[in-house]
Amino acid sequence: MSATDRLFELMLELIHSGKWPLGKAIPGERDLMEQFGVSRVVLRECLSRLRVLGILNISHGRSSTVAKVDTQVFGQLFALMLSFEAKESFENVSQVRLAIELQTAHIAAKRRTQEDIARLDELVIRLREQLGEPLARAAETDREFHVQVARATHNPLFSLLLEVLSGFVTYAQISDCRDDPVRRERAVHAHASIAEAIREQDAERAQAEMEAHVRYSTHYVMQGSGVFKSAGQQRTPMTPVDDVHLVAADVGIGEEPK
Repeated sequence: MSATDRLFELMLELIHSGKWPLGKAIPGERDLMEQFGVSRVVLRECLSRLRVLGILNISHGRSSTVAKVDTQVFGQLFALMLSFEAKESFENVSQVRLAIELQTAHIAAKRRTQEDIARLDELVIRLREQLGEPLARAAETDREFHVQVARATHNPLFSLLLEVLSGFVTYAQISDCRDDPVRRERAVHAHASIAEAIREQDAERAQAEMEAHVRYSTHYVMQGSGVFKSAGQQRTPMTPVDDVHLVAADVGIGEEPK
């Protein structure tokens, strides 16, 4: 580990522990050099890294203050990671996303308020209205829907995590140039079913509907995204488990295939 990496970890720990409070200025360069026993070059490289990540802000007096980290920054970093590592990164994020979204749907169905339901219904209506609009606009509404489900849990950590992960997923969806009307219709139906289950406080159904939707969406992107093709990745064959959930996504949980 380089001197810069070690200093970076030490500074993160000072912020995490609260010794460098949010919104407060950190010590000046001279004091930091003496405190950590590092050169000006190492210190400035570390400070620059923290500022680029949005962890530190530079005030008018040129001193650095601890900033509230914007979740959009992490979403952008995930998108950058996807462009470098492509399929492997998307698979890893999708696994974490699935685990979180199953919990959010289940808990949201138990804790949702009328305001939460009204917001979910509004987003479903907007998705339906955007069927003929550019994919990027619908993808953003899709992202808002999933974050709103997380907010309906009234556990702020869920919405924080979903906001971070959703930027990564939205990037992959938009990068997939196949604007398939059938797939978009299916997505509207899936979101409406999730919202309905949450409205009815049917936690088991909400979880099942969310799982079917997320698995299908993930499979679709991985099978055809231009991001993965440009990285020279091979298509991943459908597994039997995925196949079962695709049927659920196509016909709706609890319905017989027509």
